[in-house]
Amino acid sequence: MTKKMVYAGEIVPLSLSDYLGEPACVIFFSGCNFDCGYCQNWRLKKGSEEHLTDVEKIKKAISENKLVTACKVTGGEPLLQLDALLEIGRFAKSIGLKFGIDTNGSLPDALADILPLLDLVSIDIKAELDEESYRAVTGLTSPPVSAVIKSLEIAMRSDAYVELRMVVIPGYNDKLSTVRSISKILRGMGYEEKASEGKACFNLIEFVPENAFDEDFRRIRNPSASLLRDLALASGLKNARITHRGVGILKPVD
Repeated sequence: MTKKMVYAGEIVPLSLSDYLGEPACVIFFSGCNFDCGYCQNWRLKKGSEEHLTDVEKIKKAISENKLVTACKVTGGEPLLQLDALLEIGRFAKSIGLKFGIDTNGSLPDALADILPLLDLVSIDIKAELDEESYRAVTGLTSPPVSAVIKSLEIAMRSDAYVELRMVVIPGYNDKLSTVRSISKILRGMGYEEKASEGKACFNLIEFVPENAFDEDFRRIRNPSASLLRDLALASGLKNARITHRGVGILKPVD
């Protein structure tokens, strides 16, 4: 029988911070179609031979930890390896675990394929949803903003809990006008209704410069907790939250 292999750089048996409200096993797929200078997981940008892992090994790691109630696949961009992702998702669900993924939203068709398995989908919103803003953050000449918008629409219509996340980078996406523009688009997709049902949140996350891939981004100061709070309030969105080392993880803003 031929082994099914996947580029997966790391398996964390137990995490209390990667899956909303659940102790989770977290698998880090390697390989990404973005080139974000601020990337914290830049060692996983490319799928290298040393990252090739048997999918059965991953399934075994998931099943062995009896403390977890969920499994999450992050990256990298997990949707680039859809077949392996589907197999891991089906396995996690078959043993009674919740299943979730992180994605940059650039692959809406793949997201639609995996969504029936998902209890949680965390989508990164890099900046204001236009090409110029995305170009500055992602390092791409032609960033797929329309694909990201389509992914957001697909996720909003799903039964999965939708966590929308933006890493706040001073000088790139830290203006009040940025979150107001994003929140207007999200409202048009039905975010408020989903959040009112307890099935969506908008999370503004502290940029940590010392972990960034690009030297220019490492020179940027980190945003303050008060700035994140101001941005969350300016969004006007229900269930807006902030994540900052000074206040802890996923602190609701009201």
